[in-house]
Amino acid sequence: MSVSPKSSARVRVYLPTYRRPALLRRAVESLRAQTCADWICELHNDAPDDPAPAALVRELADPRITLHHHERNLGPIATFNLAHSGAPEPFFTLLEDDNWWEPDFLETMLGVLAARTEAEIAWANMRIWQETPSGWTDTGTTIWPVIATPHVSLAWPQLLQFDSPLHSNGAMLARAVTGDRLQVPPATLFSMVENVRERAFRYPLVLVPRPLANFAHTLQTARDPAVARWAQAQALCGAAFLRHLPLPDAEVARLWSARRAAIPPATSQLFFAGLLQPTPGFFRHATVRDWLRFLLGCIRHPGTTLAILRARRQLSGFWSVIDRATEAACARPLVRADVPPLHLADRADLAR
Repeated sequence: MSVSPKSSARVRVYLPTYRRPALLRRAVESLRAQTCADWICELHNDAPDDPAPAALVRELADPRITLHHHERNLGPIATFNLAHSGAPEPFFTLLEDDNWWEPDFLETMLGVLAARTEAEIAWANMRIWQETPSGWTDTGTTIWPVIATPHVSLAWPQLLQFDSPLHSNGAMLARAVTGDRLQVPPATLFSMVENVRERAFRYPLVLVPRPLANFAHTLQTARDPAVARWAQAQALCGAAFLRHLPLPDAEVARLWSARRAAIPPATSQLFFAGLLQPTPGFFRHATVRDWLRFLLGCIRHPGTTLAILRARRQLSGFWSVIDRATEAACARPLVRADVPPLHLADRADLAR
C-alpha cells in the first residue's frame, strides 16, 4: 500500500464516502469550519461510478482536500484500513461521511494529546442523531455521560470491553504510527472494527467527555443489519475476553451487576459468552431472574439462540481475529491510568 506524501500540516484527515452526497457535504463543511486549519484531507470515494464527490471537491476548490477515487469498490473494511495505514503527519483522524464535528474538535483534541504525551489516541464524546424519512432528530443523548472532567485516561482492559468498544472511529485523533499494527483483517465484521482495533492500540486511551462530534444513526448503513450475526460477533468478543482474561470474582460481580442495570438488561450477552467459553465461577453471580430472562429469550428466539451457540464455527474467521487480537492485547504490560484495569463496567460508571 502506497504511503501518502508528507505535507506541512499537523493532521491528516481521512474521509471515506460511499453514495451519500448530502451527508458528505455536511461532513466536509464541519471539517472546513474547524478552528484549527492545520490539516489536509484525503477524501476516499469508494463508489467508482459516483461523480458526486469529485464534483464537490471541484466546487469547493480547497487545496487541503484531495480526492482519491477508487477504481474498484474496496468495501468498508479495506477503506477504513486506509486511515490506519500510517500517516506522514504527526497525527491522523477519520471523519466518516455520515458524522460531523463541532468547530473546536481538532483544536481540543490536539491540546489533549499534547497534555497526555503517554497516550497514542484520544477520542471525544458524541451527540447522537437519528435520521428519519422527514429529516434529522437530535435524540438528546450522548454516547458517554457529559461530566466536567476535561479528559480521562483508561487502561486495558476495561470491563466494558468485554463485548463493546470504548472509542469511536469518527471522534478520534491519534498519533501517526507506522507498519500494519492498526490494520484489521478482512475477516473482521464491520460492526466489530472498533472492538478489534482497540486491542491493537497502545494504552492508555484518553476520553474527552465533551460531545465534540456528532454520531448519525442513518437510514443507509454499511453495518450488517442481521441481528443474529451481530449477536454472534458480540458473544465471540465476550468469549475471547473470558479466554484470555481471568477475572477476579469481584470484577465478575461488577460485570453482571452493570449488565443487569442496563435498559433493557443485557445479561443475555454474558450467558452466551460464558457458554461459548466455559469459565469456572462465571455464572455464580447470575440471579434466578437473570436465568429466567435468558431462558425466556431463548424460547422466543430459537433461531438466533442456535446461531449464537454455533458462532465459533459459523464465524470462524472472525473468531480467529478477535481471539488473536485479545491475546495480543493481554500480552502487553499494563499501564497507569486514571481509570485502572478491570474497572469500568458500564458507561454510566464514568459519572459515578
